[in-house]
Amino acid sequence: HFTVLVKNSDSTPRKLQAGVPQGGILAPIIFVLYMNDIPQVRNIMISVYADDTAILSQGKTPDKAIVPFQNYLKYLEAWLVRWKIKLNVDKTEAILFNKKIDDWPKVKVYGTPIEWKKEVKYLGVVLDKQLNFRAHTSLIKEKYNKAFRAQYSLICRNSSLNLNNKVLIYLAYLRPILTYASPIWACTARSNLRSIQVLENKTLRMIANARWYHRNIDIRNALNVLSLQQFIQKLAKIFYGKLPDINNPEITKIPVYDHNDKQNRKRPRMTISL
Repeated sequence: HFTVLVKNSDSTPRKLQAGVPQGGILAPIIFVLYMNDIPQVRNIMISVYADDTAILSQGKTPDKAIVPFQNYLKYLEAWLVRWKIKLNVDKTEAILFNKKIDDWPKVKVYGTPIEWKKEVKYLGVVLDKQLNFRAHTSLIKEKYNKAFRAQYSLICRNSSLNLNNKVLIYLAYLRPILTYASPIWACTARSNLRSIQVLENKTLRMIANARWYHRNIDIRNALNVLSLQQFIQKLAKIFYGKLPDINNPEITKIPVYDHNDKQNRKRPRMTISL
């Protein structure tokens, strides 16, 4: 049942006669509107995408980040009860971005302690506690190999599919797996990037039916395909070039730093100058 409240007057309860189909376009929009008044407090950042919500707290020391975070969760619990939203505690994860391995106090949701994870997955990106993205690159390789096997019969050396269509399959279906969210994670160690580049090299050599003496750079030029590094740089320039035009107060707080300074090599914006 539902009621409509206008100022100090509310309607009689009415029974819901229809719903929104699961997986439809309208459902996440309505959910975002329903979540619009989620509690906002100082020094706590809320990131909401459909029904995936991330809550971030920061501090000079872990305890200075944990205490306000736990206090905010109390406000959130009351808000969830008020709007009759059930939080799945079993799917709730917490991570402390910190290089030390100290046993810090666990945060609690509805009295249930949440274990600190070494890595969590948010919107398809694996975030590890040291933000080196090693776990994420491993996930990329796992996903890519699975997709590669599914397309193998079409792009293998003996496939009767013409060369242009083979390249199209790689560009439209396989490469996006390698480059998803790359402006964020491509600041990872060069060894991780090289392991991903190897996957592309093997795929393009198969597509071109190349022999052992053919160089990878010559194969890419013949197929008119940018190297993975060049393509990620292109995506990063577009991504970071659009940030100043996005009307989001949290994005405007992101510090601007020189991506040509080698001291900043492991920061995301350095992806522009890989």
